[in-house]
Amino acid sequence: MVKVFLSCSSHDQTYIKYIINDLQSLPEKYKLFYFLPPYKKDIPIDNIIKTLYEIDLFILFITNNSLNSQFVQRELRQAIYLNNLSTIKEICSISLDNSINVFQDSRIPEYIKNRIHLSESPLKTVQIVRNFIMNY
Repeated sequence: MVKVFLSCSSHDQTYIKYIINDLQSLPEKYKLFYFLPPYKKDIPIDNIIKTLYEIDLFILFITNNSLNSQFVQRELRQAIYLNNLSTIKEICSISLDNSINVFQDSRIPEYIKNRIHLSESPLKTVQIVRNFIMNY
């Protein structure tokens, strides 16, 4: 089974739920992990971080909301660490906001700046995510 973690801000949930709904048709060998409202009661960030030790692929949805989220930033730092250890096979970053200069924004770690896909629509985002996941 290929385990995929979707990292996003809950403030972007309408957009992200569209992506998740499309991904429900992926073959059964893929399992998605994400944390969007309504949350299970009192999920500590440490429990979310522990999930990263079990996943194969990490997908970051870049928006101003996600870049300003302490949870997303912590998930990303841990994913980069685990990617360096080869625990996480690959990180895919997708910018959903064309107002963000992904190459100059200091909130984006240098480690992922050369791996960012730009998407101008939910349909394009789904295509990027599906192509990334289906390579595994």
